[in-house]
Amino acid sequence: MSKVLEARSERFELVCADSGSVADTSSVRNVYSDCGGVYDIRYFDASDAVAGLPLAGEVAVELGQGNTPLVKLDSFAEELGIAALWAKLEFCSPTGSFKDRGSAVLVSAAAEEGIGEFVEDSSGNAGASMSAYAARAGMQAHIFAPSSAARGKLDQIRIFGAELHLIDGPRQAATDAAAEFSEREGIPYLSHALSPWFAEGVKSIVAEIERDLEESPTDIVAPAGNGALLIGCFAGYPSGKSPRIHCVQSEAVQPLIRAIEGKVWDAGEARSTVASGISVSMPPRVRQAVRAVKGSGGSAVAVSDAAMLAWRERLASEVGIFCEVTSAAAFAGLEVMVNEGLIGEDTRVVVPVTGSGLKEPV
Repeated sequence: MSKVLEARSERFELVCADSGSVADTSSVRNVYSDCGGVYDIRYFDASDAVAGLPLAGEVAVELGQGNTPLVKLDSFAEELGIAALWAKLEFCSPTGSFKDRGSAVLVSAAAEEGIGEFVEDSSGNAGASMSAYAARAGMQAHIFAPSSAARGKLDQIRIFGAELHLIDGPRQAATDAAAEFSEREGIPYLSHALSPWFAEGVKSIVAEIERDLEESPTDIVAPAGNGALLIGCFAGYPSGKSPRIHCVQSEAVQPLIRAIEGKVWDAGEARSTVASGISVSMPPRVRQAVRAVKGSGGSAVAVSDAAMLAWRERLASEVGIFCEVTSAAAFAGLEVMVNEGLIGEDTRVVVPVTGSGLKEPV
């Protein structure tokens, strides 16, 4: 075992989320357990579990991620009838999305292990982010993306020097093609959706929210495809201390909502939606996302394309926030939650604004 893996083994282990089996090593190369489940990181110290950043300390691939603005939206809070509302402007990240938090940790972990080339699949933002951090680390990235992905996101992937593989068909087709390519070529598959390292990086958003607010939020409302924000926000708080974590999905693609409600989702039910960033029909971390929402006392709602587009227009024209449609889904969902009594008048709500509108302009 290398010094890096030995150092990690003193702090945590990789545990299958389905069977509970423990991986032989804490390598990022471990994607699936023997039973086909995905791994979680289990820390030996509770304080480490909240802080995250499971690195050996020898390598850090940085581009200045994190420390994004937290902007109060008084007019929307008053209109919705809640105590306070803040937008956490994650689109101010280096590549224009919250995915940079996870990419920094995942790519740093790979660099510690001496990995020089990897495979990833994405609807756009994660691919652009992983490509940028690969360039920073001197790695070669192979990014598989749907051919229908937003042009701005695909252009980002290309400019960072990644090899872009465009795949026709639904989002899942890109995932299947990436996994097959990784196996065939013997190149590590560093899937942001599958790797627990990515969600560990997302935890850092919690420390910033707590630092910048005098009083903790009562609720966090986030758009969800794979559910990394739900998982990261919940895990970033000590056990039992989390705000309510709420999930917003598109009416066209809602596997997490079905799971939270204890119902079955058939991937064949998925339809096209303007919110490409949450158009994930088979999210691999359903169990963790459900735990984040239900364990925090949160809720889950679906919203229409029309509602998302209307909120994107309002955010831009009324408060000067130009986000991608996926990000606007969270505000549309917040409105539904207020109307349905899921979020009350005394609540203090934070909404992560996940991606820049410049990636998919009107």
